[in-house]
Amino acid sequence: MTLCRSCQQRLTTSPLNLFHVNQQRRNMFTLLPRTSSHVSVYSIRFHSKSTKTNKKYQVCKHISHPYSLDNEIYHKMTIKALAQAMGIDVDHIYDCLIHIKNGDQYSSDNQEIDDFNVIVEVVHLCGGKHRLIPSPFANDKKKGTANVVKFVRTPMPSKEKLKPRSPVVTIMGHVDHGKTSLLDALRNSNIVSGEFGGITQHIGAFIVPVSKSMTITFIDTPGHLAFAEMRARGAQVTDIVVLVVAADDGVMPQTLESIAHANRAKVPIVVAINKIDKADSNIKRTESMLAEHGIQLESIGGDVVGVPISALKNINIDKLLESILAVAEQQQLHGDPTGPVEGTILESKHEEDTEENENTFDSNQRKGNLATVLVQRGVLKKGTILLAGQSVARVRALYNERGVRIERATLSMPVQVTGWKTLPVAGDEVFEIESENLANRIATQRKADETAKKMEIDVVAVTQKHEEHLQKYRAELQRRRELGIIFRKRDKGSGQHIEDKEEKLKYSILLKTDVFGTLEALTKIINMYNDTRCPLDVIDAAVGSVNEDDLEAAELFNATIYAFNTNINQTIALEASRKHVPIRTFNVIYHMLNDIKDELTKRIPSTEEDVQTGCADVLQTFDINERNKKIPVAGCRVTDGILEKKQLFKLIRNGQIIHRDTLSSLKHVRDDVQSVRKGAECGLSFANHDIKFQKGDQIICYTVRQVAQEAKWNYGF
Repeated sequence: MTLCRSCQQRLTTSPLNLFHVNQQRRNMFTLLPRTSSHVSVYSIRFHSKSTKTNKKYQVCKHISHPYSLDNEIYHKMTIKALAQAMGIDVDHIYDCLIHIKNGDQYSSDNQEIDDFNVIVEVVHLCGGKHRLIPSPFANDKKKGTANVVKFVRTPMPSKEKLKPRSPVVTIMGHVDHGKTSLLDALRNSNIVSGEFGGITQHIGAFIVPVSKSMTITFIDTPGHLAFAEMRARGAQVTDIVVLVVAADDGVMPQTLESIAHANRAKVPIVVAINKIDKADSNIKRTESMLAEHGIQLESIGGDVVGVPISALKNINIDKLLESILAVAEQQQLHGDPTGPVEGTILESKHEEDTEENENTFDSNQRKGNLATVLVQRGVLKKGTILLAGQSVARVRALYNERGVRIERATLSMPVQVTGWKTLPVAGDEVFEIESENLANRIATQRKADETAKKMEIDVVAVTQKHEEHLQKYRAELQRRRELGIIFRKRDKGSGQHIEDKEEKLKYSILLKTDVFGTLEALTKIINMYNDTRCPLDVIDAAVGSVNEDDLEAAELFNATIYAFNTNINQTIALEASRKHVPIRTFNVIYHMLNDIKDELTKRIPSTEEDVQTGCADVLQTFDINERNKKIPVAGCRVTDGILEKKQLFKLIRNGQIIHRDTLSSLKHVRDDVQSVRKGAECGLSFANHDIKFQKGDQIICYTVRQVAQEAKWNYGF
């Protein structure tokens, strides 16, 4: 019989023929001596058009390769590398690629096979197994990233070259214990009236001159629980903590939190017992409460300095300053005034530029990206290149705590710095860099490292979520099999109604704040919300005023814009009204959080609750014939309330709900009735006649009412 060329081609390349050829090879291998490991075997096979020969058939030499062993493969192998790993000719790889989906796109020996499934199919088509190994070129890629320049901190000089510096003091305490009044007394400026809700909204810093040669730098952290992170950051840059405790209230939760922050930072504490001018003040009780939590004051034989003061009446403020200097003298604080600049970002915000008098400060003055830096080494001047986290700045101007432009900032000085390309993060360390090019390279590398780290975390999270989903699916599948349910009835439609329901429940917001510290605190509180009944989606959170980009994002995601302590100009307000984008402004943080919580509560669907109206015990069961069908009937006595036929009923057996249904019949003696009261006997049957009653069962009559749900969100106050 003569076969045509196409039939010969199909026969030659058919899987069955390849199987027989491979079987013949194995049989030949068994006949060869074990010592001849390099014996060649010849076979006829088909060559594709992509080969470098025009012959339809040719004798091909196959190296004796143990296909039963694992072939080591890796991602993005070249065709040549795959052939070498399998110990076969390159043309054989091309032949296999023809019979693999998307395999005909590879035509060069050095071309990478980007689809890993294609590599696996080639190995399996040749009758072998595969084992995945790391790419041998992965180390070369890592070596390339290792050459990226990284910042190396300049070591500190010897102690002999260090100079004394002023102490940096942090004021901490519970809300309403007079911390703000103490700060007001220290810097002689009325800031209480400028605060909203009586709470300091973000970190500030200022210098108090004690004598001609001595000054004290004060950092005020908010006394509210919502700003725990900002308070902790203040303790990390401080030398001494002044703990303000009201003599009338004593130790409160945020007082303990402040003590914990100071202990973690390993800094000494000076206690200021405030409000001693009030009639109900009790200094002794306050000292005893502090002693219970490990703060032993000198007045009761301890080693912690305590000063009774009245910030409102300006009593003993000078003694408090003297006590701070005494504690600072014991610490022997020194710094390096000649080295490269180092410091810490205390606060950052964005303000637009306006042309105003350069030598005067106004709260409405705009200076672009602005950050408050505490200088901890060197002398900061105009033109210095700074690196803070992933932000780079060429210092354009320096401002002191009063907003007056200055030329230089020395050790322990808080100063406002302009010239940042991007807004730095509060709490980041600041370093002076030799050149702007080097600073940009370091910042870029840090950003890349952070992105890679986040990707690794995301991969772990996605994998864990996938495993949880599989476990739930397998458990549900096992449950359904045990119940004998093979197929699940699908909901009609494409499932879009489910997605629409989730979108309806979700509440999307966009946050804008005046300073980074407030944004950081709000973000942390929002992350504490975990009520799955109504998801809270933050589409963006940034520092600065509301702009057109914010309106576009809010319109796209159907979000509400929450602006904290920022002004909304008329143009943005009109555009938001035209686009139907709600903008809500707040000056008190807990008012804003309550508003978000109220909106979440509105979106949570109400739940159904059973309200019992009657209860009956089953005394006897029997069946009646109706239309040649047996109907189970329960003879009951009403023990509580009223059984009404029009209401809902449930059958209770051994404390478990067996069935929920309506009544098809309710009789008293022989009469059909609509209700039966307590103490009376009756007979009843369910609409579902397949339910069998038992003596001792309970029949509960109930109604269903809708119960409004409240979002569960505890943000600390």
